Amino acid sequence: MKSTFKRIIAVLLALMMVLTAFAMVSCGNEVDEGKENKGDTGNSGTDQPDEPKEDDRLPLDYLPTTTYGGETINIMEWTVNDNKPGDSENWVPWEEIDVDAGDGDPINNAIYDRNGVIEETYDVIITKEYVSINGNPQYAAHFRANEQTGDQAYQMITMRTTGISAFCLEGLMTDLNTLSNLHTDMPWWSQDSVKSYTMGDALFFAAPEMLLRDKGATAVMFFNQKIADDEGIEDLYALAQDGEWTMDLMIEFSEDVAGDMDGDDLVSSGEDMYGLAGGGRDIPYFLFIGSGSKFAHINDEGYLELLYGDDLSVNIWQDILDNVMYSDFYYGTNSDKNLIPEDYNAFTSDHALFSMGMVKSVLGLRNMQSLYGVLPIPKYDEYQDNYASLVWMHHDSVLGIPGSCTNTDVISTVLEHMSYISYYEVYPIFYDTIILGKSARDEQSKEMLELVFQTRSFDPGQYWLETSMHGSNSFLTLVETNTKNIASMWAGMQGKVETAIEEFNEKIDELR
Repeated sequence: MKSTFKRIIAVLLALMMVLTAFAMVSCGNEVDEGKENKGDTGNSGTDQPDEPKEDDRLPLDYLPTTTYGGETINIMEWTVNDNKPGDSENWVPWEEIDVDAGDGDPINNAIYDRNGVIEETYDVIITKEYVSINGNPQYAAHFRANEQTGDQAYQMITMRTTGISAFCLEGLMTDLNTLSNLHTDMPWWSQDSVKSYTMGDALFFAAPEMLLRDKGATAVMFFNQKIADDEGIEDLYALAQDGEWTMDLMIEFSEDVAGDMDGDDLVSSGEDMYGLAGGGRDIPYFLFIGSGSKFAHINDEGYLELLYGDDLSVNIWQDILDNVMYSDFYYGTNSDKNLIPEDYNAFTSDHALFSMGMVKSVLGLRNMQSLYGVLPIPKYDEYQDNYASLVWMHHDSVLGIPGSCTNTDVISTVLEHMSYISYYEVYPIFYDTIILGKSARDEQSKEMLELVFQTRSFDPGQYWLETSMHGSNSFLTLVETNTKNIASMWAGMQGKVETAIEEFNEKIDELR
């Protein structure tokens, strides 16, 4: 239950938004003519707002002003092992759908206020239910059972992208492109996600701005400010801002720092110094996408097209293996440095210059004594135009509407408006909160984080080709299986991947 005071504030906010919407003119976006402007706007990720003033906001006058008589909008949210926000595993780093009350946490307060506006504006009730994935089958079975009974227990669902293929190909989801109240060409929808999740003419999942976990799953680098200062390493922020932060520089700095510190002539213990620390299976993906590459993309005809396999992409992966993953300066959970306890963290213990992870990894740095800084994933070389920050499929979140839903006018209106408010009011607070007070130099780290979010990259080759390209004995397990030759591995799986693409595109034809 929202408090009376909160509801009054929500009503006033809603009234202000309606008056503002009618007073403004469209800033070059002809949204009131349906969805004629929908299309690919490039691969730069989500353009993030800089806390715009009211009169800078795009209008929302295309949404109906109808109220819905107290209708409940229940959203099924994925989790793992029944994790909730605050649990140590961080599968749910932040609430993003609904909170019971504003509790002083800036993000929770912003979500609470957003939902208050929606509930008062449309006379609806927003609720959520966490359901554990635990390897995907449990979650999928739970959802299929709901669809088969037709009781419409859920009006929206979130899902991490690993596992969404079955939901789409089995016809379990509503095509978002058919809903007139959704304008997925607007900035409160990640445009690279819209392009990447399109299947032919259909869009079953996407990443609207009302979600936060997809942002938390974005690849990022951290550097230990103490080690950088001790070693006299130049201004890493300036390198990144100037577009000069590359994998070769990361390797150079890592090699300069790493070394034996305990006198046994080996770099293998918790007393030694490392250049880079992080998870074994994630880092090669982060660096590969950071090179500006993708495994596959959706072409202009809406079909899945393989990008991996040319000499450059194979060489990039081999370079990552040879010079990073199997280097002496790297320490990760899947390394052969078995003398170190499993719970040892080289980065937070001031024994690694760099750490590679996701934005939500900042939650694990809260107790770190030394200051740290934030950097984008490095470019492959100086000739690359832009940074690219992978949204990692095992931790991200996308949203869709079940195919059984009959009240799609209500659901789409609520979804669009929630994303609109999130873009202008929730995201800026989230953006400030996750970095402020925790980094080496807050303002510069915020600039780096902005750069990361502006270059988010969704790779269809991850989720649409998950089984053939990223299953057992594949790119996902190459470090764990001690794979040393990428070309040889690819030669053994290329035919299977190409067949999977053909079958996928045949499914797309069936959807048209």
